[in-house]
Amino acid sequence: MRDTAVAAPPAEQVADVAGAGSLDVRGVMRHLPHRYPMLLVDRVEALEPGVSARGVKCVSVNEPYMAGHFPDFPIMPGVLIVDALAQLGGIMLRTRATDAPGAEAATQASRPGVLAAIQRMRFFKPVLPGDRLELRVQLVKTFGGVHQVRVEASVGDATAAAGELLLAS
Repeated sequence: MRDTAVAAPPAEQVADVAGAGSLDVRGVMRHLPHRYPMLLVDRVEALEPGVSARGVKCVSVNEPYMAGHFPDFPIMPGVLIVDALAQLGGIMLRTRATDAPGAEAATQASRPGVLAAIQRMRFFKPVLPGDRLELRVQLVKTFGGVHQVRVEASVGDATAAAGELLLAS
């Protein structure tokens, strides 16, 4: 039997875009400084840069926090649901088009961006191992380098969490 292994294409030939307005995990990592275990967005399914985004976090029992939160009833901590939403918001903001010259655009892209405040966040149902957590963010308004975003996380048709976040860039 012949060896049919195929060499992977060079990295520059591997597209990070799975379709118009979407990103696979490599594309996500190009826009966020986060890495395992703190990278909480697996895929961006829809993206309108600077306006809105829809993404996914596939929750696994193998996540490091599941062993202790809680041993007999593992659930995704609410603070990590919020962080996943903030990360998706960061991707939405970092991909927006800029009319700035190259130097200013490079400076903007190099800023990590941080979660500045959690506003009116509510949690409605636990997120369990095996769930496909669907994340949605939408820009409400911008005040200089601070961006107010409306966020929602759901599993199937049920809302798991919703509220507003302030993101600083």
